[in-house]
Amino acid sequence: THALIGAAVDGLLEVLTECARRLPDVSGPGQFYSAFRFLYRLREASDAQRRDLLPGHQSDVVARQVLETGRHRMPDAGLAALLKQRRPAWSPMAIKSALMTSGYDVLDGPNTHPLVIFRQGAGHVRPNSAADPGLVYDSGFADWLGFLCGTQLPAANCTAAGVPVLDPSDLNSASIAIGDLAGVQTVTRRVSNVSGKKITVNAAISGLAGFNVQVSPAALTLNPGASATFSIRFTTA
Repeated sequence: THALIGAAVDGLLEVLTECARRLPDVSGPGQFYSAFRFLYRLREASDAQRRDLLPGHQSDVVARQVLETGRHRMPDAGLAALLKQRRPAWSPMAIKSALMTSGYDVLDGPNTHPLVIFRQGAGHVRPNSAADPGLVYDSGFADWLGFLCGTQLPAANCTAAGVPVLDPSDLNSASIAIGDLAGVQTVTRRVSNVSGKKITVNAAISGLAGFNVQVSPAALTLNPGASATFSIRFTTA
């Protein structure tokens, strides 16, 4: 029984690890890592230790721990559902963007510390602000197909459909990830005005010690419903 549990835990842990590499976008009530840590301990434990971790040989403890992870994400999923009700034309990625760009820093350390930055993602969700974020970073089927062709799928899957192959860093999301910055890389982003009024936004850079960052253009003016593209150039200092 415990050998089977060990094999199942290996599979679950692999899935959770892949998810963790992409998390967090935002922080919310509860913690993702409660189940992750438990499964890691379970995988590394001996049979005797597993019996202690699973009292009475109740393997459903594993299921309960994993369900805890899902339960903690329910508040965020509920916020997304409320935003969809308020803004029915928004796509899932527009909703995700609104939740990210309206978040606020958690108060468990300086927001310049890498551990704090990566632990909180874009910050803690703030529902009222997310309902009117001003701008959103949206993406659709073609964006994601281009992303997949730039990471896993053969490029022909995109070129045959007339879809540009994307560098993964250019996926239009409210955060930027660069996995192989050797010296210089430029990424692009597209924002859409969902505020219902004409707005002007200006670029501002903070933190990012060890990098020179340039945003072009440095300011954007968008009419209601309009979209615009800008680029961000990262150079190692």
